[in-house]
Amino acid sequence: MVDATLVEQAPNLDAGHYPGDLGTMEMNLNALEHIALACEEQGVYTGQPRLMRDIAAQAIADGHGGSNYLAVFEVFRKAAAR
Repeated sequence: MVDATLVEQAPNLDAGHYPGDLGTMEMNLNALEHIALACEEQGVYTGQPRLMRDIAAQAIADGHGGSNYLAVFEVFRKAAAR
């Protein structure tokens, strides 16, 4: 079973629509920066948190700062088109 909000997002993915009414990429980037810093301070592996932070930052740079986290899909779509 999948949460209904995830199922409802599927048409939005196809349309490139990522409403940020429940959280934005900017909010997520802030959280990911804190997670990466906490990992670094605690001496644990930082590669994955930094990668996630960098992908979120790219999505924001591409104009998706007010969109929800699913906008990272556009970063992957753009990379695949190269």
